[in-house]
Amino acid sequence: MLGAAFLVVLASLWPTLLSFPATWLTSYGFEHGFFVAGLTGWLIWRDRHQMLASTGSGLPDLLPVIALLSVAWMFAVIMNTTVVHEALFVAIAAAWAMATFGRLALRRVLAIAVTALLAVPLLGALTPVLQRATVVMSGGATLLVGISAEVGYDWVSLSSGTFLIEGGCAGLNYLTGGLVLGAFYVHLFVERWQTQLKVVALAGAASIVGNWIRVTALIFIGEWSQMQSSLLEDHLWQGWLIFTLLMVPTYFLARAIERRDAGKPGSSRPPVEATRALDPPRVRRGLVAAAIAMLGPILYTGIGAIPRGNDLEEGLARLELEDSWTLAAVSDESVSAWKPDFQGVDRRLSWILSRDGARVDLARHFYTDQRQGEELIQWGNRIAPDSLVLSERFVGPVGRSRRIVRESIVMVENQPRVVWYWYRVAGVDTPFPSKAKLLEIVSFFRRSSAAELVTISAACMPDNCADAAQALWATMGGGEPESTPR
Repeated sequence: MLGAAFLVVLASLWPTLLSFPATWLTSYGFEHGFFVAGLTGWLIWRDRHQMLASTGSGLPDLLPVIALLSVAWMFAVIMNTTVVHEALFVAIAAAWAMATFGRLALRRVLAIAVTALLAVPLLGALTPVLQRATVVMSGGATLLVGISAEVGYDWVSLSSGTFLIEGGCAGLNYLTGGLVLGAFYVHLFVERWQTQLKVVALAGAASIVGNWIRVTALIFIGEWSQMQSSLLEDHLWQGWLIFTLLMVPTYFLARAIERRDAGKPGSSRPPVEATRALDPPRVRRGLVAAAIAMLGPILYTGIGAIPRGNDLEEGLARLELEDSWTLAAVSDESVSAWKPDFQGVDRRLSWILSRDGARVDLARHFYTDQRQGEELIQWGNRIAPDSLVLSERFVGPVGRSRRIVRESIVMVENQPRVVWYWYRVAGVDTPFPSKAKLLEIVSFFRRSSAAELVTISAACMPDNCADAAQALWATMGGGEPESTPR
């Protein structure tokens, strides 16, 4: 019965279950997620007797925590923050087990939960740190052997060329691979939790060092071959070769650590005493915890079944433009030579406005459903590629609505263009993507049909954007330009 309650809780979190395969197939360095999922399932099955054998009253204090986690999960799913709701999925399952089986099962539950989190791309936050460490170590090794080099924040420059060490070279894929292998080893052979931490840390450290060796070797090869070696073209396999070679001594070091700690307390698995799996108090705790854990999923599924309203306003009246401008063209697609680098747009309306020879391009980019991977605020959506953005700031307030907008100067076909833009979600205008993301929660409960990005832009003169900026101010009825600190 407890197993059935646990499976029902997991099934109620179905949006997260559906997201995992896409995460593992598309997130860089997380293809191991399928293996971790299988390992987690095996650990739950292997340790079920130890958890059922635990005695005590459970952890009823965790019930409010489970409720908070469940509601937080709902908000994360609404906002399509995949990493967050996948981590909360693991946290809800672990909290349910702790509330059901009590403190004596705490260590096993935590060990399984931490292992499961290796399938969630939380470690992606370490990429900048790993990237910088790789630059420092490889650049330092280059200087140490007497090669003349200049080391920057993310590059190492030699006489023969420059190595740009990007985020993909940080070694995150090797680090996660090392941690997964370390976790697999300790779950098979090590019982004492202190020893488990040592072995997993050793495997992670070895994988990081392996990436430093890989990048350093490529720099040496580039210098000695004057950047002509074919080994510089496809170097991913070299990293995995070094990783594999380093895992061999890591295994022997892990065995040595295991033998050294063999006689210490907690180094052997305690015997399992017979217990009633269907102990009535435990079953009641498990069912109550399961019901609370399903609070967020029930609300999400129930409210999500209500059709969204049709509150899409397609005209220009809401934008409160200065009415002295002439509408020169309107289209369901972009009539401008430029459009923002936003993916997943369901519909785009655009206009050309003119006055006294000046031209302003305006567009509304609608997201009518905010589907996963096609939402307004998502990773990668930006006004233009970073290499084409010359400057950014906030300006305003502008117009009768006293709106604050975000201004970017972008290069379009070798000509600068001033772009003002803002988001509209749940009927609220904001230039801040974080606020727009939070407003998705309001939109979900109000069953609003659309979010949108509004852009208004004008081409600059070859050496001056003042006239273009003034045209935008005049279009919005803003009077004299003002600026707001970023």
